[in-house]
Amino acid sequence: MKKGYWEKERFREWVAAEKGRIWLTERLKNKYPDLFIDLDGELRTVKEAFYPQWRKVCRFLWDKKRWLVEDLPDEKKPVPSLVFALPCEARAVLDVLDKIFIKKEPSDGFYLSRRASSLVVIVACLFPEEVCFCNWVGGGPFWHTDNSPFLVPLEKGLYLEDPVGVFPPTYEEASVELNEKVEKLKEQAELSLGEPFTIDRDFPKKLYDNFYSESWEKLAQKCLNCGACTFLCPTCYCFDLVVDGALRGYQLCTWDSCMFAKFTLHASGHNPRPGYTERVRQRVLHKFSYFPMREGSFGCVGCGACITACPVNWDIREVIKEMFQEVGDKKR
Repeated sequence: MKKGYWEKERFREWVAAEKGRIWLTERLKNKYPDLFIDLDGELRTVKEAFYPQWRKVCRFLWDKKRWLVEDLPDEKKPVPSLVFALPCEARAVLDVLDKIFIKKEPSDGFYLSRRASSLVVIVACLFPEEVCFCNWVGGGPFWHTDNSPFLVPLEKGLYLEDPVGVFPPTYEEASVELNEKVEKLKEQAELSLGEPFTIDRDFPKKLYDNFYSESWEKLAQKCLNCGACTFLCPTCYCFDLVVDGALRGYQLCTWDSCMFAKFTLHASGHNPRPGYTERVRQRVLHKFSYFPMREGSFGCVGCGACITACPVNWDIREVIKEMFQEVGDKKR
């Protein structure tokens, strides 16, 4: 594992030289604007790098005797080689989206091809926001993996860990003093998040058993079902396939939302989730019950994007606390 110190100016020079193959999230650039001054390619949410909001799947044509269908290659933005993201955003890709699109059979070839040619660079979150709760769901402001490049912004440079050799050798070896400073910054960032709300291991199963609770109706009353939360959430991956054209045209894959009434509307006219209550319950259960029961980790990374985006201040943290109390658990 290579650990070192990179002067800020040299880092900027490298970023400028690699401009065409680097993307970063909007949230990351807003947090450290001085690091990425000349860099474009901002992503509203990290999933856009691998799972764009819409894409053409195939083109079709009726030639008076039969349908001609041709699969289409990736026509969206150029595939990035490096995607810079905050720890919560990186977890969304590595712990949630990869499990859905790659590790499940059949894997998604489009997503797989983008991931195979890209690398997620994790940048520490020195200043967690008020809406952040990554420490509730197994994350943290300095979360990173042993095989992902990791950066910690400092006053005049950056601390780096480079297990795969993605950075040029223009940095100094990390000193003992630097390592100690990084540990102190980590402690400060974790303290700023406050004490985490401890979710019991049995909570996903207990939440599932509480499917018919009357509390869901009360918790859903405030929600507008506008879908803003799902579109900005880095772990939401619902999609729809739509046809653009009649006798000739394209089939498109677009993001969809479990908050929309038409998401579960059957051709028969029946809708198993006809109201706000059913749709809000589905979103919460998917992230905190169904996904962890199936995959072993939460389907939420605690980034707080849904809280920030909500026009009526619907806070998923309050929902979790209330349901946690209802199923008989207590905060430790």
